[in-house]
Amino acid sequence: MAISLRKTWIILLVFVSINCQSQQDYDVFWVQFKDKKNSPFSVFKAQEFLSPRALERRQRYGLTIDETDLPVNPLYINTILKQGFELHSQSKWLNGIAIKSPKAIESISSLLALEFVQAVEAIGYSRNVQTATDSMGPRDYRKSYKQKKSFYGNGKNQIQMLNGHYIHQMGYTGKGMHIAILDGGFSDMRRCPVFDSLWANEQILGTHDFVEGDDFVFESSSHGRNVASCMASKLPGVLVGTAPDASYYLFKTEDVKGELRIEEYNWVAAIEEADRLGVDLVNSSLGYYDFDDDQMDYSYQDLDGQTSAISRAAKMAANKGMLLVSSAGNEGSGTWKKITVPADVDNIMTVGAVSRDGYHARFSSYGIGDKSYIKPNLMARGVLAVVGAVKSYESSYSNGTSFSAPILAGMTASFWQAFPDLSNAEIIQTLENYADNYNRPDTAYGYGIPDFYASSKALNTAIIEINNSIHFYRVPVAAGQAPFFVFKNKVEKPLKLNLETAQGTQLWTNTAATANEAYQKLHIVQIPIWNDLSAGVYFLNIRMDGRDKKICLLK
Repeated sequence: MAISLRKTWIILLVFVSINCQSQQDYDVFWVQFKDKKNSPFSVFKAQEFLSPRALERRQRYGLTIDETDLPVNPLYINTILKQGFELHSQSKWLNGIAIKSPKAIESISSLLALEFVQAVEAIGYSRNVQTATDSMGPRDYRKSYKQKKSFYGNGKNQIQMLNGHYIHQMGYTGKGMHIAILDGGFSDMRRCPVFDSLWANEQILGTHDFVEGDDFVFESSSHGRNVASCMASKLPGVLVGTAPDASYYLFKTEDVKGELRIEEYNWVAAIEEADRLGVDLVNSSLGYYDFDDDQMDYSYQDLDGQTSAISRAAKMAANKGMLLVSSAGNEGSGTWKKITVPADVDNIMTVGAVSRDGYHARFSSYGIGDKSYIKPNLMARGVLAVVGAVKSYESSYSNGTSFSAPILAGMTASFWQAFPDLSNAEIIQTLENYADNYNRPDTAYGYGIPDFYASSKALNTAIIEINNSIHFYRVPVAAGQAPFFVFKNKVEKPLKLNLETAQGTQLWTNTAATANEAYQKLHIVQIPIWNDLSAGVYFLNIRMDGRDKKICLLK
């Protein structure tokens, strides 16, 4: 009897709540389920609901497949849909569905009578599918165009402040990495010359609009297009992004017509799809705290990484092995000042903004001071960040942590390509350890601007930096690694390299260091026969700028 009375009281409370919100005429509701009992899915048959790439990620990082990986019970979904509701989205991690109700509000509250339903909440409005009007559109195709001296064009500063160009020169430009971009729309993206290589090389793996329910995302907003250009651009001399050779999914989750909690659930559905597809890294230049309906607003106390739906899903995404990069928010000079959700989650990378000179941007949101973890984690350029231009072979500028986040996300993807066995947490920690504010992290600047070259050297003992002062350098090279010689200084004359045994027998010669002028003249040399050599002591003799240098290599 006590249980029956309690259930009646809950139904009454929720009905009153929904009835008050019905004055807003919301037609999308979140239905929270209690459990996943009698599910037809099994963790022992994960291939039925996770892609091979998603399964490989879990295996690589030793992650267990558990009940949170199981899809929402289809019996629960069908029971609700049979009552005349439409499915908007679903979440296996939060264990619920968003439904569209064409019926009176009373029919929504009646769902609480179902044994498996825990709660019902009004979250916003549905949107009809827009007519797709964006085609490739009018634009010129040129064989030649005006280029800057730098390979990166006007984007040179935002990559070089991270020492990211060195990572590119080492051959890591995001190839093989899968990145999902969650945003508000990618209008005119197909009319931007900086993206031509994406279409030519089939680097767009998929698209979906979680707001309207179709697959067309080139509408509604240019924000996602500008975000994507920070990573995916590849137009030498104009703009080259931080992960130009990565592959991308474009997901529209932000409803630009309003600010309501339905956007959180769109986002949750998108990041779960990214997980299912086996995406490595997700960029989200979105954040929430203030909604059109004041009853939906968050307070500072809610910035705990586990209150909001979007933050709970973000934390779960990180637990599943994906690296989530979130913008910190642009509230630093406003009344709110703090980060927004999901930037409050401890195990994701939250990114603030700096100027081209590395100073904290006034608009960049601050973290919460009484937390056990630092937010933002890292910083990148967000003041006059360079983005691609529409129709023209030029670049443009945009302000916001919306752009510092993808700049850093793309660079992190390229970096992770070099160290695929490291977990998302290890990648974030390494970048924090070699950022310029590591010894005094704070709520404005976090750990600071990361140094990707220093991080790379710290992880790879086979990277040997050669400069004018080296004459004899003993280097132990880890098993399975080949020496990676980096000549950072300007080399005026051809290099001559000789590898010898300890007894003086010559094994290999090279008369010039390879140089990729496109990536800022970083010289790199590897010894192709290294892996075939037996363990022992070897000497590399270097003739550089008329002087002799010698390195002792221990295999």
